[in-house]
Amino acid sequence: MNKLIISLGSNSSDRRWQMEQAVKHLEQILTKTVMSDVYESPAHNGVDAPYLNAVMLASTTKSFEEVNAAFKQWEIACGRTPASKMQGVIPIDLDVVVWNGEVIRVSDYSRDYVSKGVAQLLHRLL
Repeated sequence: MNKLIISLGSNSSDRRWQMEQAVKHLEQILTKTVMSDVYESPAHNGVDAPYLNAVMLASTTKSFEEVNAAFKQWEIACGRTPASKMQGVIPIDLDVVVWNGEVIRVSDYSRDYVSKGVAQLLHRLL
């Protein structure tokens, strides 16, 4: 069983709905999910609209490649396009930050919008 930590984020006008739908979707395709709170964070670039963020701990029997592909398909289905990204609007962003204990997105893991959720997960699990 593979264990992963996922970063979720949205800064679109319907960001709360996007986050709710993403969580429902992830709970259907992953097992043993534990969520942080959903919280607001400023855009990393200091220009775009603020994000709603959360972090999820989960398990899966799927490979990293399968999980990553499923996440990217969900992002596209939710309206994420190269044009929306250029406009600074991210309907949903799903990233595997940690895979089986290995931090694979080091820059994301060190950012406040991930570390806040990870700290909440650790507090809930201890």
